[in-house]
Amino acid sequence: MAFFCKGDKVEHTVIDVSPIASQHPFLPPSLGFRPQVLKLKFISPETKAKFFNPHVPIETMIQNVLARSHSLDDTNSVGPIAHKVFIGETVSLIYSPIFIYEDVAHDAILGKPLYRIPKDFAEGLLPFDQQKDWQVKFVSTLCPLCGWDLSGERDSVALLCKNCNSAWEASPIGLNQIDWGMIPSQEDNVFYLPFWRMNTHIEGLEIQSYANLIRAANVPKEIKEEDEGFDLYFWSPAFKVPPRIFLRLNLGMTLSKPREEFGRNLPKSSLYPVTLPVSEAAESIKMTIANFAIDKEKTFPKLNELKIHLNESLLVYLPFTSSGSDFIESHTQLCIPKNLLKLGREL
Repeated sequence: MAFFCKGDKVEHTVIDVSPIASQHPFLPPSLGFRPQVLKLKFISPETKAKFFNPHVPIETMIQNVLARSHSLDDTNSVGPIAHKVFIGETVSLIYSPIFIYEDVAHDAILGKPLYRIPKDFAEGLLPFDQQKDWQVKFVSTLCPLCGWDLSGERDSVALLCKNCNSAWEASPIGLNQIDWGMIPSQEDNVFYLPFWRMNTHIEGLEIQSYANLIRAANVPKEIKEEDEGFDLYFWSPAFKVPPRIFLRLNLGMTLSKPREEFGRNLPKSSLYPVTLPVSEAAESIKMTIANFAIDKEKTFPKLNELKIHLNESLLVYLPFTSSGSDFIESHTQLCIPKNLLKLGREL
């Protein structure tokens, strides 16, 4: 999901592109729709082929994609882009097959010729056994605290232990424990959705309490004395949804201030998987600030100057009740269409 602060609007779009990572100019600049319509599989040592080394850094490719985004060409918005960010992006290195026949590179899927290969063509090719860190690495999904089997769906970034009520995330060195909580519900037909609650310190922003936030957003809400000393928490879905509802949930949860009392026992009700890590959720904080700002033309130019320090994060499961085609959270009355949750699993 790509987000842009431009003029007095927060714009967004979903981008799915496959720019070339090689410096060979005769290769196609993009894979087009192939990654979406053709079956992909992991490379293994049994793959009898040679591979181009990627020369374009991932960071450079992301910036190039942002620069070429259709959102930049939206003539309905005026002014330069003040801030832009990708949230929840998935970056994959995909190899598309070609074969050489009579010094001509051919598309191995369509069988069509591409270009005559240059003299230095073979210098950029390496067999599988010369590549590094290509093997899939596995982490044992046994709870480090009690040894119980951890549960989680294949796209989840958090694994849960229903024996000792702990939560874990994978890292290069193993499993790291996640601090988590939940708001219990006595209602029937409850579905729990995960959210990140993030306590931050923001350099360059005077808003450091919940009361300051309500005033800055000009929300018609009574400010209580306890709100003056209540820490400012930014909230974000811990799952992927289309950009428009993602922004709405960020703002709604942050302004509503869900209660502090959290349970620590995993509910028997259905738990939606955590598909957005907190590192990605933290990148949405500036977009939340941009959303609640009254004077956006004054606020937007300052966004890039803000420095956000994440003090702590808490994974919170909130109860949503099924109502027709929607899920509704009783405390905030926020509504999430069920079909958008399904769509979010494909982002």
